[in-house]
Amino acid sequence: MHYYLDCNELNAGVLSVIKALPLRSTMPILDGIYMEATNNGVRLMCSDLMMQKECFLPSTVDQEGRCVVPAKMFAEVLRKMPESIIEISLQANVLVMQSGKTRNQVQCIDFDEFPTMKFSGDSIDVKLHKNACKNMINQTAFAVAQDDSKPMLTGVYMEMADNKITMVATDSYQFAMNTMYVDNNLSQKSTIIPGKTIQEIARMMDEAQETVILSFSNTHVKVDLGGTALVARLLDGNYIDYKRIIPKESKTRVLINRKELFNSIERAQLVAREGNNNILMRFEDNMLYISAESFIGKLNDELEVQLVGDNITISFNPKYCLNILKNIADDKVYFEFNNNINPCVVRPVQGESYYFLIVPMRIY
Repeated sequence: MHYYLDCNELNAGVLSVIKALPLRSTMPILDGIYMEATNNGVRLMCSDLMMQKECFLPSTVDQEGRCVVPAKMFAEVLRKMPESIIEISLQANVLVMQSGKTRNQVQCIDFDEFPTMKFSGDSIDVKLHKNACKNMINQTAFAVAQDDSKPMLTGVYMEMADNKITMVATDSYQFAMNTMYVDNNLSQKSTIIPGKTIQEIARMMDEAQETVILSFSNTHVKVDLGGTALVARLLDGNYIDYKRIIPKESKTRVLINRKELFNSIERAQLVAREGNNNILMRFEDNMLYISAESFIGKLNDELEVQLVGDNITISFNPKYCLNILKNIADDKVYFEFNNNINPCVVRPVQGESYYFLIVPMRIY
């Protein structure tokens, strides 16, 4: 293998594919980047057996070849190389990188065949605007569960029917639902996309053209942007019946300035995190009183709101409130309550594009 490539382009390709590296692996080959030089250019690929990401970089190739190079070491070495054309060659089982007067050598990983995923079978294509797709994912993916005690909750549930797409995620403490309408009619389908995969798809939207196509088979999802592609396994199982946990009515509705509330909760979190990590919110007579207390001190804050219904005092983990508020662009939002032990609803003033639930903390 012998080729020449702009160092910045190679570095960008490496940083893109290493998002698919496993956090922990018992297979040394998965800790590497598969590199293949062909007549047209260089292909880079990483996989954790659940998600595979690859990119293709046009380059000048003098000799074809392939290898698997340790990903983290290669990325660090490449990042320190001079910003110019880099010459890469494979000598025995050593990858040699030459840029200007700088020369680096990295020992490759022995391999017979790099594990690859194939996207095959009947599939459904979903065409979305890249910004709408990214926003929809960002407004749901933060709520996926981070532990494997309930595997299905580690993914985002996606429903498609007619011209409507719904995404849902929950970790039992926070719930996020986002709805989007598309121009074309979709085949009825539901699937669960792993959290790591859906977040990587959101990042890929920055590289996409105006529209992007998500392809779904029974077992995999694929996103192909031309130079960059992702294939990942879907979670196999049944998602919870999320419609049963959505409140049918509310006794209190509060219209709140989103940015003011976000800033206030951020201030309260600084105090709360040194104690029980809870903040107290008291809604009374068109005012919101926010307080937090710990061994380092106290915080009290006031915001003007528009309240309809009963006054209420309720406690939250500030992290769950901030997760929601930072992913909303609206100036104002509705908070809806029934009491201080049932989930609080956060919804838009107009429309139904998003819907959130926050489970309150017990007040002592």
